[in-house]
Amino acid sequence: MTGVLTADNLKYMMGGMKLTLEIAALASVLSILLGTVLALMKTYCRGTIGFLNVLASVYVEIFRCTPQLLWILMFRFFVTGGGFNLGVVSLSVVSAPYVCEIVRGGLNNISHGQFEAGYSQGFHFIGILWHIVLPQTFRAIIPSLMSQITSIIKSTSLLASINIFEYLFTCNTVMLNATSIGGIFTVYAMEAAGYFIVCYLLVVLVNTLGRKFRFA
Repeated sequence: MTGVLTADNLKYMMGGMKLTLEIAALASVLSILLGTVLALMKTYCRGTIGFLNVLASVYVEIFRCTPQLLWILMFRFFVTGGGFNLGVVSLSVVSAPYVCEIVRGGLNNISHGQFEAGYSQGFHFIGILWHIVLPQTFRAIIPSLMSQITSIIKSTSLLASINIFEYLFTCNTVMLNATSIGGIFTVYAMEAAGYFIVCYLLVVLVNTLGRKFRFA
């Protein structure tokens, strides 16, 4: 067991965790931005720009109904710049459809009266979305959005399949040095603990904010 808990191995695994968090953080931001655009397209694009609704719907359904790992394996042939770029791009693209549906659910709960009130105050459509609708929407969906972010954090483990040195990959590499079943399960326990601690802290943060701002 002590063969896997050396200072060098722990440093190596923490390096993997650092990369995991960096990829997850940037992928979360990009997927929220892309998912919000998709949600606006699906919710408000009608008439002459209805084709945007169709494009968004096709994108969402394709990525929601196919395995994430499939796309990650495909993106490695098209994304350049190393494992970090590949991880961020692939997780952003495959996670955005799920964010889209979360945001769209929030948008659908905004009454049409909000638009009428905005127009009466001199706002144009984009101004109403930016100043009135989206702030209310995101306030309502923060718990669901944070759940999606935890899913993105856990989905970084899929990147191990394409040899990106994230947390799961580095832990599994260390496991190769294990000389006993105890050592192997020690590494498994550390893998589980690493993801659990990060995701649980995020859950605690959401619950704390929920009590403070009463959106939970």
